[in-house]
Amino acid sequence: MAPMPAQSDTAPKGETGFRNALVLIAAFLALRLLVSWVFPAVIDEAYAIAVSRDWSLSYFDHPPVAFTLARLMAWLTGTESIFVARLPFVIAGAVSAWLVWDITRLAYGGSAAFWALAWYSVAPFFFISAGHFVVPDGPLNLALLATFRLVLPDLLAPDAKLRTGRWLAAGLCFALALASKYQAALFGFSALAFLIASPAHRRLLASPVLWASLAIAMLGLVPTLVWNASHDWISITFQTGRASVGSGTLHPVSFLMIAGSQMAYLLPGTWLVILIASLGGIVWPERTADRLVAWFAIVPPIVFFVIALVSRGSLAHWAMSGFLFGFPLAGRWTANNIDRFRGGILLMFRAACALVPALALIVALQGRYSVAGRIIPDLPADWEFGWELQDWTALPEAWPELGAPSAVIVRNWASGAKAGYALGPAVDVIALSDPRHFRYLETGVPTTAIAVLPSRAGAGDDESKIRSYVKSLKDAGYRPTGTTTVIRQMAGNRTQFKLLAIPVEKREPDDVF
Repeated sequence: MAPMPAQSDTAPKGETGFRNALVLIAAFLALRLLVSWVFPAVIDEAYAIAVSRDWSLSYFDHPPVAFTLARLMAWLTGTESIFVARLPFVIAGAVSAWLVWDITRLAYGGSAAFWALAWYSVAPFFFISAGHFVVPDGPLNLALLATFRLVLPDLLAPDAKLRTGRWLAAGLCFALALASKYQAALFGFSALAFLIASPAHRRLLASPVLWASLAIAMLGLVPTLVWNASHDWISITFQTGRASVGSGTLHPVSFLMIAGSQMAYLLPGTWLVILIASLGGIVWPERTADRLVAWFAIVPPIVFFVIALVSRGSLAHWAMSGFLFGFPLAGRWTANNIDRFRGGILLMFRAACALVPALALIVALQGRYSVAGRIIPDLPADWEFGWELQDWTALPEAWPELGAPSAVIVRNWASGAKAGYALGPAVDVIALSDPRHFRYLETGVPTTAIAVLPSRAGAGDDESKIRSYVKSLKDAGYRPTGTTTVIRQMAGNRTQFKLLAIPVEKREPDDVF
């Protein structure tokens, strides 16, 4: 199929390609809603809901948008149900899918657009995490795609006059991206690299319209900068520390693990096509769209590949905001090669359509209902998912019998997220180490509290864990005042994990243990 003219900004809404895109988007939206209904709140989601109860301009880990959306949904609906909290993120995933289709349609035509949407829809990261969980990636991706889509017609026709309204609106969208996640800054570097590398577009660097849109975009940094300025720039220190270079030693194993994880997040074929096509679009572009899309797709992966090679602190999903812009290239490659490899391409796509949602649903059902344990009663206890994935519903049920104190003490932010989400806003969370944003929510030092330590269902070393935890509590100034209560999180008649609850009180300065 011949590509549509680059200057075209519309397509008949009744055409087959548009209907097919809507059907695919609607089908995967329905699948994500189904998974969202069942999937327990993961640690990052529980954390976002718990710390956003005390709304802030920004947060320890991330800029404010994702946390604010979680709190806004709770305020509008009067519930902190994880399904309700996820709704804006699920919808953002569906709108992002439409933007991937529309961007590719403008750049490469209808056939490539369908396949770009298809590979985006079945990519595990974009199906379950960025298009589903209460994390910053969903709002980030939507804002970046909207920014790109608004200015795309002008970039595909570089000799035309810039449309000021579009560029200013793009500035607002980029501001939302910068207020969503720090990786948004790489979108700006990608844009700069493209403008410098493309002779036909260098003139835009002198355009007041471009700089006005950039000035608007910088407003998205204001909440994060204001909050950090009053908190010793803790977010900047934390995030840069996670990717620190260290002693200069190379870490090829870390690099390979990051690459392998990215393949799993995108599907191996999609990952490989995006990287090769991105490099090809920069070195030997056949049209303006090739160079344009390639720069936005390749900069984040290159940056985080380098970090992965020199640091052990990198995470595979950090580069996904770049791979997001590689789907048009994957769509173009598939459209160009569908006649040669039709059987293999259709087999891969159909298999992914079946396996990716099914795997997500299986994990969700196992996490909430222990389906495997019900089918196989003799399944070892350690085969159950641990406390990280499942809801801690047993904790609030047992809380009144524990005296219903106003604070829970945990080892770190992760267990604090699960405990805080389960217990609700009436209970303060105190983390002994790595508290992250919980450190800014403490309203005082409680005289009594319950210290909670999660443990796997089949763990046989609870006594040694308790002794180690009690030592940490004493070092933090707390005295155990009673025996440990074992709270069992059940699914049917199977223990999923245990919570070891220890009553404590604040030690007076002159107390001796």
